[in-house]
Amino acid sequence: MLRMPVRIFFLLSLFLFSVPSLAGPAVAQQAADQPKAAAVANNTPTPLIMSAQDIVSDQTLDEIGAEIRAIYKSGIAEQNTGHSAIDLSVLLQRASAVATQTDRLITRIKPYQDIYQNFVDILGKPPAKDAPPEAPSITEQRESLNKRQNDISARLTRLKLYQVEAQQLVNELRQHDSAIQQATLWQQLPSPLGINFWSQFVQTAPQDGRRLNALGAETLAMLATALTGKRIFITLAGLGASLLLLAAWIFARKTVRLLVTRFLPEGRVRPIAATVVCGLISVLACTISFQVFWNTLAFDNPAVGDDLDQLASMVATQAPLCGLVLELGFCFLSSKAEWRVFAMSDDLARSLRLFPAWLAIAMIVRGILRYVDTQSGLSLLSVQLMDGLYTLAVSPLLFAIPRKLRLTAAQDQDTEADAEQGKADQSPPLAQFLRSMAMGISIICWIAVLSGYIPLAYTLISWVSVMALSMTTLLLLSMLTTAMGGALFASRAPLGRHLVELGLPPRLINQASILIPGLVNVLLLAVAYAVATSGANFDPPQIWQQLYSLFHGTEDNNTSSVSLDAILLCVALPLVGYQAIKIVKSWFQQRFFPATNLDIGAQASILSILGYAAWILIGLAMLAVLGVTVKSMTWVVSALSVGIGFGLQSIVQNFVSGIILMAERPVSVGDVVTIAGVTGKVERISVRSTDIRLDDKSTMIVPNSQFITSAVKNATRAQKPGVFTVELDLPFASDLNKASSVVIATLSACADTDPDSPPTVTMTSVADGSAILTGSAKARDGVEIKTARSSALFAIWQAFQENEIPVTFRQTVRAS
Repeated sequence: MLRMPVRIFFLLSLFLFSVPSLAGPAVAQQAADQPKAAAVANNTPTPLIMSAQDIVSDQTLDEIGAEIRAIYKSGIAEQNTGHSAIDLSVLLQRASAVATQTDRLITRIKPYQDIYQNFVDILGKPPAKDAPPEAPSITEQRESLNKRQNDISARLTRLKLYQVEAQQLVNELRQHDSAIQQATLWQQLPSPLGINFWSQFVQTAPQDGRRLNALGAETLAMLATALTGKRIFITLAGLGASLLLLAAWIFARKTVRLLVTRFLPEGRVRPIAATVVCGLISVLACTISFQVFWNTLAFDNPAVGDDLDQLASMVATQAPLCGLVLELGFCFLSSKAEWRVFAMSDDLARSLRLFPAWLAIAMIVRGILRYVDTQSGLSLLSVQLMDGLYTLAVSPLLFAIPRKLRLTAAQDQDTEADAEQGKADQSPPLAQFLRSMAMGISIICWIAVLSGYIPLAYTLISWVSVMALSMTTLLLLSMLTTAMGGALFASRAPLGRHLVELGLPPRLINQASILIPGLVNVLLLAVAYAVATSGANFDPPQIWQQLYSLFHGTEDNNTSSVSLDAILLCVALPLVGYQAIKIVKSWFQQRFFPATNLDIGAQASILSILGYAAWILIGLAMLAVLGVTVKSMTWVVSALSVGIGFGLQSIVQNFVSGIILMAERPVSVGDVVTIAGVTGKVERISVRSTDIRLDDKSTMIVPNSQFITSAVKNATRAQKPGVFTVELDLPFASDLNKASSVVIATLSACADTDPDSPPTVTMTSVADGSAILTGSAKARDGVEIKTARSSALFAIWQAFQENEIPVTFRQTVRAS
């Protein structure tokens, strides 16, 4: 009776000792790291399965709970005491770190819960009262497993509670941060043109002067410490390393162009690729060189305090942008025309070369102003005075470049010998729109600064600067992917030919060379949206969070909220969406569809479904911007259900029928159909109705439900488009072989038949003393089937007369 329990215990022991190898190398390594000395002292074997205490200790759980309470007290419970944007940003980072930590610990502990559950399932339930008792060792093992399983379940439950609390903290802190930004954005201060502004400024000037003097003294002390004694060699070494990195960036441009010339084909792909690579090198060089120099100054330097450290960190965020601006200026305005991404005259390139330098300086100043706004401790009017001066200095750059472009274009037009007099500047509409928008933003910024809305003007000019740089970079990447797809990966390109030699069909390669850049462009649009909605500070974590929310969604139970930015975004979404849908449809029609074998019906269905799906997504995006959730739309759904039940049945029926027609395609654009006794050609299929062109050039609009619920004759679906047939009765006395040869030769020589599709002749039946021959041919592109069949009939009749072959044409023919 005891053999079976003993065998189960033996197998269970073997399984316990083998679990680390089954659970993976991580568990085995953690088990190997357990202290063995204590196990030897207690004469107990080293545990091979980690306990709950080793996975998530009580101290770790207590620290997580204490951190959540501290964040709550600092950012939520005491929100009325006032917080700056930087304070809330720090709290948000702490809350996000706690949420990430809880996610990681839950992922780590959950597999152990399943392992112990498997052990309990192997042991089974305890024996009943009337059953024989089990071995004491198995009872002890079951109790130990149940104890460990309960411990893990308790810790897992506690972690899940902390996870929910941390996520709620993140959501609430984001709400407070948004509220503070909105309140600050529309805050009106005394106008710099009035006496009130300068009187208050004079009152706070002594205190601000002492604060700036303290910061200057700290800076001088840092430099004095870094340039005295042996530290001067470390400082000079760091400065030399930074200069070497910057020099390597400058001289790398020539090397990059040589490599691009060697490995890439001629065309636009060369300057675009060189610009992208040089831009990446500039970002890395400026970022690393600044970090090297600052770390050299701050290393073991007691004079470096929190103020200088914060100032350096904020300037460091602008260093890569500064390098990118300079490099884009070098590449766009290169002295060699063949390396310019956009075609322009040499005079225009020379006249614009100072603008990238001015914009780079503005980026560095903007990093300093971020410190002034958040950490400097200066008075409000002093901070706003600096922001206003920055806005007044940078905003003219917005219209200076478009104005320079227009003046240069006008000069080029005046120098033409045969230029017509009296014509205005025929700039493209997009260029005129951008020029007008830049001028309008500059005027708005000046008016806002002079009227006291300095935060609004500073935020607007910062956002425009970041968006201009970001959109230029994303445009370069988009142009690079498109150019690389056409120049390298097409079937006739160098890499495309190698893929063809490997056995891939050229048509598939051409489709991939077009489709993959299109998908990359969609991803770049998502990045552009994330940059546009992440604020004016170009904060990479915030951009990443926007991307994550865009692709994964957010778990936010907020009610709907309407603000100015939400209204503007809702107005802009349909306009931008319309243009985006138009561009995508044009891309499909002009680039993708010509590389496929899809007929016109399939193309029309794809474009229709794509358009309706895009507009649905735009509508959902507008609702998401306004904060409208599915829960808040319950009453709308209820009203729609009642409306459908009473008066919208036919509309919904036609809508669903239209989706079915586009998906199954029993009827396609271009088919000749007969419905309700009327025959015509299908010209358009929408989600509500189908347009049929009749013989008298009129259009009959048929609800889509008629095609689903009634009988429809499709004369085109039976055969391939453009194929017509002719049936002939030949007497038994006729030479059938000769007749077949004459029919094939006549159809092949007919001018209205397709020479690439050879005709065929088959004998379909023998009856009533005659044989029936059926000839099939395809009409030439651009020729109607009726015309091609008529000319073929005349040619066959004449050929049979010349060859003295008796024939009777049948009255029932099929054509499509």
